[in-house]
Amino acid sequence: MKLNLSRREFSLTAAHMMVGSMAGGALIGAGPAFGQAQKTVNLGTFGGIDVQNYIRAKNAMAKTFGNAKVDFVTVRAGSEVISAIAGNSLDMCNLGASPMVVGYANGVQASLVYIYKNIIDSEALVVQNSANIKKLADLKGKRVGLPFNTSVHFAALAAFKTAGLGINDVQLINMRADTIASAWTRREIDASYIWVPVIPKLVEDGGTVLFQTGDLNKAAGLVMFDAFLVRDEFKKKNPELVLAFLKDFEQIAVTFKQNPKDVVDTMTKFLGVDEAAVMRSLNTFYPVPAKEQLSAQWLGKPGEKNSAVVKTLQVQAEFLKETGQINALPKDMNGLIDSSFVAQLA
Repeated sequence: MKLNLSRREFSLTAAHMMVGSMAGGALIGAGPAFGQAQKTVNLGTFGGIDVQNYIRAKNAMAKTFGNAKVDFVTVRAGSEVISAIAGNSLDMCNLGASPMVVGYANGVQASLVYIYKNIIDSEALVVQNSANIKKLADLKGKRVGLPFNTSVHFAALAAFKTAGLGINDVQLINMRADTIASAWTRREIDASYIWVPVIPKLVEDGGTVLFQTGDLNKAAGLVMFDAFLVRDEFKKKNPELVLAFLKDFEQIAVTFKQNPKDVVDTMTKFLGVDEAAVMRSLNTFYPVPAKEQLSAQWLGKPGEKNSAVVKTLQVQAEFLKETGQINALPKDMNGLIDSSFVAQLA
């Protein structure tokens, strides 16, 4: 029996995928060498349809990393990524902005080096057609179900703010993603800010998408994204490995968009998921080329301050402080950004 996995369901597969090395003796010496002593890369993956697992499925570690030994570390949440990086057991991984800010505020030595994807329609606010909600302002006093302390929690509050709604104007209900559909069917909530694959279930059951996370860019000047975080010590000692991976990522990202058949064939076999799950992931994957990331609308050039990403991180930090997830606001979010690798790729 095959599983249906989305970005948020990757943990179902991750629970069965152990941390393991995929670089065997046959790979040693293959591809370009980066030094006499063999190096090790601890590369994070959420155990699903991501570029890291595509490299793994293709057994292409030597092509990407030369003679370095690659250990794939399966994680199930952004908090695990931060803990593993802080403990020096993980070198690189993609994750959302919220855990990055939490790590940065708590002194974790790591840098955001590359935008993994632009979040546009994989997260959205869905409203009950029977609730007479035509615009965001109509949510006042309504019951909105969502998982607290997540990217959609932040996106929901940011969206409400654009309509002049404060945190106490809407009845926010903390719900696990896997319980939202049933609560929706029982009409216990009027709306939900949630992610795929829950969104289509709600739409099919008398719902309408009122707002997408991607709308925050126009409404509030925020860019919502997942990004690659790299442990600073690893970055300093092995910049060539970081660059090699990001260069390969850019090429594979094109494959994800332009040759979905290859990705579907590869990932369905490797992960044991069905084609619909892979296509759902590909259809909500929006990579940002390095040239675009160098603009102020994203990371900006090395040394530039207050890019759109930094602005978003600052707003995210304020949200985390308000909700008690960090004790104090970081003084300068620019310190989390290192766009030097993107500059080399552009």
